[in-house]
Amino acid sequence: MVSFFKKLASLKVSVFLLVAFLLLTFWGVMAQANAESLGASAEIAADRFFNSFFVMALGVVPIPAFKTLALFASLHLVLCMVYRMPRGWKNLGLYGMHVALLVLLAGGVVGSSIKREFNGFGVVTVKDGVEKTASGIETASGIESSRDLKFFALDDSLGTNPLKIENAYPYSVHYKGYVEMAPGKNVALFRAVYDPFKFVPYAFMLLFLLSAVFHYAVKVRGGRCNRNLESNQEKRSQECRAGTSLMALLLCCGLMGAMSANASEVPGNAIFWLGTRPEDPVLVGETIRPFDSFARGVLDDFNGRVTYKYREADHADGKISAADVIEEVYQMPERASKFALFKVLRSDVATVLDLPTDERYVSYEDLQRSRGKLEVYASRNDDHPATLEMKRLLKNVQLYEAVAAGEIPRVKRLEEQLAETGKMQSEYKAAAESFAKSKKLQIDYGRLKMETFYNKVNFALFAFVLAFAGCLLAAVNSIFKSRKLDAMANSFSGAVALVLTAAFVLRFYIAARPPFSSLYEIVLLVALLLEFFEFGAFLFCRRRTFTLMIPVTMMAAVLLFFAKFILEPGDLFQPIPAVLDSSVFLTIHVFTIALGFAGMILSGIVAHAALVRSRSSDLAPRSSNLAPLLYGTLVFGTVFSIVGTLLGGVWADFAWGRFWGFDPKECGALFVCLWGMLALHLRVGRLVSELGFALFNCFNVIVTFLCWFGINLLGVGLHSYGFQSGTALWLVLFVALDVAFIAFFARKKK
Repeated sequence: MVSFFKKLASLKVSVFLLVAFLLLTFWGVMAQANAESLGASAEIAADRFFNSFFVMALGVVPIPAFKTLALFASLHLVLCMVYRMPRGWKNLGLYGMHVALLVLLAGGVVGSSIKREFNGFGVVTVKDGVEKTASGIETASGIESSRDLKFFALDDSLGTNPLKIENAYPYSVHYKGYVEMAPGKNVALFRAVYDPFKFVPYAFMLLFLLSAVFHYAVKVRGGRCNRNLESNQEKRSQECRAGTSLMALLLCCGLMGAMSANASEVPGNAIFWLGTRPEDPVLVGETIRPFDSFARGVLDDFNGRVTYKYREADHADGKISAADVIEEVYQMPERASKFALFKVLRSDVATVLDLPTDERYVSYEDLQRSRGKLEVYASRNDDHPATLEMKRLLKNVQLYEAVAAGEIPRVKRLEEQLAETGKMQSEYKAAAESFAKSKKLQIDYGRLKMETFYNKVNFALFAFVLAFAGCLLAAVNSIFKSRKLDAMANSFSGAVALVLTAAFVLRFYIAARPPFSSLYEIVLLVALLLEFFEFGAFLFCRRRTFTLMIPVTMMAAVLLFFAKFILEPGDLFQPIPAVLDSSVFLTIHVFTIALGFAGMILSGIVAHAALVRSRSSDLAPRSSNLAPLLYGTLVFGTVFSIVGTLLGGVWADFAWGRFWGFDPKECGALFVCLWGMLALHLRVGRLVSELGFALFNCFNVIVTFLCWFGINLLGVGLHSYGFQSGTALWLVLFVALDVAFIAFFARKKK
């Protein structure tokens, strides 16, 4: 029996469980996407895979689901601590991390079995808003606590058996919104959760992080200080890792200096402008924006561009800015109505609307001739791609008409009146400030001018050009081995880091919020971290790995290309969803997980370099500079991915009332963490060779990109603000090229 338990405590069993968790996570996410496509709820698929003990494959074959795997993993952790783990106080950190995992897995299974949810309802008047009570419960004003609400079990759809829910632990009550039931009356919707084990993820997070810090300080760093280094080459690689770790810490402290700032109001549909100079203030809903940003956003909605190139039919030549286009739409609507401003994305829609099928861009006049058909097809209640395109076109036509008409007459500023510049300027400014004061808004001309300046500079394009130039110089230097070329190439990396840092500082000032709230900003952040690593290695590492210069700068250039030409919105400072402006934990979560993803990408780059440089079926000895760097970057990426995921759970608890819900985006982050843990277990258990370890880590970039960008393509879950289209082709192309690269060199080393 003892020998059997020892076998269950083997690292091979750990690897088997990690692979099982990975497969189940992938399967569960695909099931959620499939459920949404069939018109069912994704929560049904999530419960089937993650909140049950078995899932039926083909309807008849029981396969262990998440709870069964969690219980078996709990038993495995106990056996590992009894039979396999080394004794001694210096290993307390290792024991603590395993105990934390045991608390999470076992406590999660028990907690999910006890957890209960209830629906709550309360009648409020239309004038009542949403506020927080003294106890911190977000609710509708006029309802002081949960005692003023009626709660019912989820299966009690008729509301026949009201329940009493106490406003105290282990109950938590969260406001979900309201439904208009009658004139002057709304029904506020609440969700109550009975969860005595809600503390489990917090206990896991605290114990795991403290144990990890203890293990690093006592076992890892302490062990290094107490033994001599085996070679000067090993010493130099450690200095390199220490320098990059210090730089990452300094960067983390610098960028998170003022995380508590909040964004301004979320705009509505009303538009009104007071002038057409780029920096003139524009009221969009309840937010003051510069005219340049407003115009860029409108033109981007029309055709995905921020400039317009005249056609021959326009009787003009050249290219004009979005601000000039919108000014013509307002001042000369008859001329602007002939501009090909609207992009039609489907040929079948163009055929139905009698539009020119040989042109992708049409004018307002073209669409107006088929306005009746457009409104009829756009009124259909289905999700057919053609119907969605009709709705998009109709929405853009209505936006065009709103811009052309204006909801409120603006202050006239004609060109011939500019002779009296001083007088006109003072009158205009007084009129703008008077209107803003009536709306209880404040015009910050400094921010408006700075936002216009940011739009003109085009930081993302500038950074991409510098990164690409640095990559080319590094490629040339791989032939000539020149110190001057190396210094020039790395100076480009430093320039990219400087440009992106300046961009983040300006974005923070302009938006009055931490610039980590959109996919576009996070991609720029990861590119900044990669370039910062390369330039920091150039400054602080005496003998760095020159082979990494090319792939690191190339990956940064790829990310910047992706950000500029695919993700970048027309309005570079478009308001963020309210859910992304809710807690300081969101900022810490996004920045931390960006560090983790950057580390995983970097470990994948190092693995690619190791695979290319290896001369046989194995890598160079462990004393080589690539082997320890691969391990160090993998540990860095895995640790920060885990910490970032945990912090995301803290934010989700504040924003949505639950720490974890196996949402597809959450499963994507979990997949990255499990992948990193699997790689570390394979290395610690010596279950793969050095070349096999490098080959496995070559897929880190693909896994990170699929879990980062690929999940967004599914359009499933609560993270709807992160969904984007138009990236599938680029993602598939990148994955195909990288897989071909890995397969070629793996076959060559076989």
